[in-house]
Amino acid sequence: MAPSPIPLDGSSLPEILRARAQEQPEALAFRFLPDGTTDHPVDWTYRDLDLRSRTVARELTRRGLEGSRVVLALDPGLDYVAGLFGILRAGCTAVPSFPPFGRRATERFLGIVLDCEPQAVLTDGRFGPHVEAFEAQYPEGTGKVQWIFPDEALFQEDDDTEVPVRLAEPALLQYSSGSTGEPKGIVLTHENLVSNCRVLEAHTGMEPDRVGCSWLPPYHDMGLMGTIMLAVHGGWPLVMMSPVHFVQDPYRWLQALTEYKVTITVGPNFAFDLAVTSVPDEALDTLDLSSLRQVFCGSEPVSAATLERFRERFAPRGYDPASIIPCYGLAEATLFVTGKPASGGQIRRERLDKAALATGAALRAPAGADAADTVEAVSCGVVAVGHRVRVVDPHTEAEVPDGRVGEVWVTGPNVATGYWRRPELSAASFGVRPAGSDPAEPSYLRTGDLGFVLDGELFVTGRLKDVIVVSGRNLYPQDIEVSVERCAGELRRSAVFSVPGDGIEGASGSEDEQVIVVAEYRGTSSEFASVEKALRAEVTAAVTADHGVRPAVLHFGPPGTVLMTTSGKVRRKATRAAYLDGSLKTFKALAGSGAV
Repeated sequence: MAPSPIPLDGSSLPEILRARAQEQPEALAFRFLPDGTTDHPVDWTYRDLDLRSRTVARELTRRGLEGSRVVLALDPGLDYVAGLFGILRAGCTAVPSFPPFGRRATERFLGIVLDCEPQAVLTDGRFGPHVEAFEAQYPEGTGKVQWIFPDEALFQEDDDTEVPVRLAEPALLQYSSGSTGEPKGIVLTHENLVSNCRVLEAHTGMEPDRVGCSWLPPYHDMGLMGTIMLAVHGGWPLVMMSPVHFVQDPYRWLQALTEYKVTITVGPNFAFDLAVTSVPDEALDTLDLSSLRQVFCGSEPVSAATLERFRERFAPRGYDPASIIPCYGLAEATLFVTGKPASGGQIRRERLDKAALATGAALRAPAGADAADTVEAVSCGVVAVGHRVRVVDPHTEAEVPDGRVGEVWVTGPNVATGYWRRPELSAASFGVRPAGSDPAEPSYLRTGDLGFVLDGELFVTGRLKDVIVVSGRNLYPQDIEVSVERCAGELRRSAVFSVPGDGIEGASGSEDEQVIVVAEYRGTSSEFASVEKALRAEVTAAVTADHGVRPAVLHFGPPGTVLMTTSGKVRRKATRAAYLDGSLKTFKALAGSGAV
């Protein structure tokens, strides 16, 4: 059934949910797969979600928390959605977070709590026994937090008593995932959240039979704003599963797409790679991906090779490669900045001259150029309606011409108001204008991402802080990582970064940065020992041939060596720090130096 027309102008998402519960109460809003399979789905209508979010709002109001900050740290699922809308409905600021379990997750969770100083935390009861030890880590003078451990009754209370929608600003503090440094709270308003939904809908159009599917963490921008909030705003059902269940078996994602005739889904580049390598041949006959019309791929640089492997693997199962939508966004812009037009046909790929790109010029390679001398770039599409992107020299802050690599700057209603309680950083990141521009022009967000524009479309090349400069050439770590991981099927993932030349034994006095490769090997210590010499030679040869630089160090370790965010991004800065302090995992056979 087509979504009922809901008046959206000036409405917040909690108000839109209430309107949908009144206009289409029995329409399916969310379907959750608690075990990751399609065997035992749990369905919530708009009325169900509205009722459960009311009970959360009522509980927060009873505790006198209106206008406060509430950290939401439940497990992914329907209760998370109810908690989110209940917090917003009660006039509180929601702080989406991950469940605080495991050493690294707990450390990051502590950082979020100390930074935003919430009045309450809504999390799973199994954290209760750990609260005392957790609070013992607070600095002296830290305020007390109300810990709310919702039992099943909180989300099942059947009470039709109306709870008015009370709105607070900011609506959300969205903490960064940690791939580019310490997490910072991004201040998002209700207007930001609705704007993001509107521009995504303008980009994708409206379809009466739309069905979505997401396994993404609901506490990250793409999983929260790009699926959960977008579905409520648009009035179409969303099938959800836990990211853990996806990572355990990526077939579950494709099975859900098949079973529920999903038309729109999303995932970062690594998810498509994982699906290709993990779904066994015998499972292919059970899949039918012909219902997919829009498949967003974002969150990290989009690899043409990955998308080509996905096409080869799943086109016989009905997958239409024209459905793929490479896109670009970031939490500081709520989410969406650019994307391939939904009706844009095949993805746009440009084969560029590798040597020219290393000097910052995006020049199309001549026909017949040797593959070793070229690099393929995938377009992230056109700019969102009502927004503007400018590519700026990060040093002079002057806009560069099309075809020249620079830092991507963005302005428009999706862009957040700044970082929580960091006025100087906010001014430097959110309040800038290109050199020589009109003072009346709106301020821009400096994204920290590098890219270039060709024919009105944005191509993203990497992170400004990750770029490795060798002999005046710019090398992008994600490109080197592709070369590393192609060497052998036993290499699971890698992280590439640089250190000063004087930080490497034997390289003293070098002015160039030295390239460090950290890679995970799938196998035991003894298995690695039997292939170590050959593997080192293969990786060194591949990186040298593809990028004209010889790695100074190759560090191999078991799965878990490369540090990752909870959304699956490589944490290069953290991996570099672990390398420098000697805390990276390693094989017993490698105790000692990893230098080539």
